[in-house]
Amino acid sequence: MKALLMGMLLLGATPSAEPDAGQVSAVATVGTVASASGRLRVEVLSSMTPLRRGVQTFQVRITEAVSGKPVPGVVLSVQPWMPAMGHGISEVPRVTAREPGSFEVSDADLFMPGVWELRFTLKGSVVEDSATVTLKLGR
Repeated sequence: MKALLMGMLLLGATPSAEPDAGQVSAVATVGTVASASGRLRVEVLSSMTPLRRGVQTFQVRITEAVSGKPVPGVVLSVQPWMPAMGHGISEVPRVTAREPGSFEVSDADLFMPGVWELRFTLKGSVVEDSATVTLKLGR
């Protein structure tokens, strides 16, 4: 009985692999490009560095290239693409707007190591543009 109780206490004290709800993971920029028009800047950040194959979550910031101000009212979509293999992924990543010019892209299953492109489409009342950010993933 004592062994069972001790085991339960130890299991309860084991730290979780999941971060606490209030905990913020450090993020680093993994890619930055100008949009096709040159008017916007697209920055991709990740808490996983170096990048490795598997399911990814990215933070994406859209700013005016000249002023650096966030661009409000943008609807962002993304198509992950592996140019060397000529394919993307079958499941569309989830894009969640966080604040003006800031998005979270989650459930992006970049299942192979190598070079991937995140092909972004940016639409809104005052903007229609695109951008491609290239990423290199390890095993």
